[in-house]
Amino acid sequence: MSLFVFGVLLVLALVFVATLGRRRSDALERDSVTESIQIHKARLQALDEEHQRGDLEVTDYQQFRAETERALLEDTRKAGDAEPGRAVPMAVVAVTGLIMSGAAWGLYSYWGASDAVAVRKNFVALATDPNPTEAQLMETLDGYEALLQNQPDDMEGWFRLANMQMELGQYSRAQPTLERVLTLLRDGARNAEDESMILAYLGQTLWAQQQAEPALARFREALEYNAQNTLALGFAGRLTFELENYRDSINYWTRLKRLAGETADTRLIEEFISRSQAALAAQGIDYEADLGPSIEVSLTLPAAWEGLPESAVLFVFARPVDSRMPLAVKRLPVSARELTVVLTDADAMGGMGGLSGQQKVAVSARVSFEGVAEPAAGDWVANDVTLDLADKTTIAVNLNVQQP
Repeated sequence: MSLFVFGVLLVLALVFVATLGRRRSDALERDSVTESIQIHKARLQALDEEHQRGDLEVTDYQQFRAETERALLEDTRKAGDAEPGRAVPMAVVAVTGLIMSGAAWGLYSYWGASDAVAVRKNFVALATDPNPTEAQLMETLDGYEALLQNQPDDMEGWFRLANMQMELGQYSRAQPTLERVLTLLRDGARNAEDESMILAYLGQTLWAQQQAEPALARFREALEYNAQNTLALGFAGRLTFELENYRDSINYWTRLKRLAGETADTRLIEEFISRSQAALAAQGIDYEADLGPSIEVSLTLPAAWEGLPESAVLFVFARPVDSRMPLAVKRLPVSARELTVVLTDADAMGGMGGLSGQQKVAVSARVSFEGVAEPAAGDWVANDVTLDLADKTTIAVNLNVQQP
């Protein structure tokens, strides 16, 4: 009978441990995520200040800001998903406390959860310690990597690990981690933008290891999947300059300048273009980038544009007259009733897109309330306008976006 009672009490204790452990770990995770959000916001502000002072190059600024924004979005999503658990009554803690410790420790050690708890505690410590030591960082990183070995298909986990390795400058370790992420991405539902970004990160790890030509190959591959990948464009421009491929360098930097827009500070980009042109001039070559035609789209939105939800996004695109697949597209916030947008090959949808070589295109615009590329009922849409691009470098068009 005593064994039966002990067994019942042990089962109750295990149930309690599972519940309490989950609630406590959720609380720790929420605290860690909240702290991480504040750290990401502070870093974004610091990056902006450094960039405005001119202490940070455009490509580095864009790269660091993109990584920080991605981490901020991920932690913000986690914070929104997490729901606070109910407090455990102290009486229950007292009654079950005596039998909880031994049984819980055995169970955690047997299942390997003790390692997970240790890694999580290390992450919490890092998030709350303003001056973590290198030993703390390495212990946390090594522990997390060891845990992931038991989850070989956890693409999100491996991507987080790669990000941390890159943040710590461990590019030789980040490279195989990113290769694993790329393989998992290609084995699943492929996404061109995600694939392009992973390839660009791989290029960055190779560049950091002073492997210029393999790095450039990865950046070029990234641009085949997404011609608007600013990280890949910036590094491709830098590497082709270092490898004395000055024509390519001018092309990459000019595309990056176009993507930056009229209001951006592009002095550093212009300096690289000038240096490449000067190098060619020393060889007796006068070279200007030929980036194909451009379409200047003047847009007028309905007066109700100010009442749109924050999630609303404006898409401006050009496509073949006999196809729905865009050749070039820009995704913009809805910031005014009248806007002017320029479409070029720099806005191409992948390496095979672009306006060059097209005789005629249909140009249109759409406001998506949900900010998604797929058309949906209720979107505001402009009627298509067909343009003849033959023998023209710049052409203008007016579009009126209308409510349904």
